Amino acid sequence: MYQTRVFLVLPLLLLGCGLLTFDVDSEASTHIDGAGALGTLLDVLSFSGLDDFNVDVQSAMQDQGVEDGDVSSVRITSFTLSGSPGDLSFLEDFAVYLSAPDVDEVLVASGDSFPEGHLVVELAVPDVDLTPYVVADESSFRVVANGSAPADDVDVTAAFNVEIVATAQGACRTLSQDTAAAE
Repeated sequence: MYQTRVFLVLPLLLLGCGLLTFDVDSEASTHIDGAGALGTLLDVLSFSGLDDFNVDVQSAMQDQGVEDGDVSSVRITSFTLSGSPGDLSFLEDFAVYLSAPDVDEVLVASGDSFPEGHLVVELAVPDVDLTPYVVADESSFRVVANGSAPADDVDVTAAFNVEIVATAQGACRTLSQDTAAAE
């Protein structure tokens, strides 16, 4: 009975349903101290709290029954910055990099326009496959931000979405786990 279901569903999966795709959302926040009324120009602003994104892609993959070898691609689909209270106009530019052992560091998001009055800014996200970073034993983010310290304290939140696409093998594994759970 189980094999019949797999053989009936597999062609539909491969022809019409596509591969297994799922999203993982993550966010991190940090506090930027205000410089007061005089303000100060800084070469690099400290966004140390944003270096520690807790992106639990591995858990999401396990929840879907997808193993490291089943990953076809991993891409960041959106990346936003928001300030509270106030906007992010104190920033000149902002970039986020991802690194892992034995893989070159890669730019995953960047921005150089932070208009006054805009509380949320969408960063540019290059079309980069991040699979080697996700399946690595460890990976880390590095944030580089330039600008002036804000006049008042600002809490900055970075939020992003990761899209994971599993191979047909991973999709079949998920299907077989779902079928087994239903029996």
